[in-house]
Amino acid sequence: MEFRNEAIFAMKDLSVELNKYHYGSETAKYVRETLAELQKNEGVAFTGTLQVFFNRAPVVKLSESVEFNESEEKLWRNVFSFNNLGNNLWGARL
Repeated sequence: MEFRNEAIFAMKDLSVELNKYHYGSETAKYVRETLAELQKNEGVAFTGTLQVFFNRAPVVKLSESVEFNESEEKLWRNVFSFNNLGNNLWGARL
């Protein structure tokens, strides 16, 4: 449960920051939508949603050439640090 909460808090912080400076962007929208899904999901559904985000988010960001400020970049890296937890291997601990 701890990893799930940490990932949700990290995603929420990123969403808040993106909505300040890039509200209308596809990247901010995608983060908001993923956050809503993560808050509803648990277990394997949670890790699956998170893994899809890790795979798709960089493409969404790159496709619209969003330039992050220092704070946004730090939060983006923080969210992506959860990718190192091993996808479904840590789903049993959620």
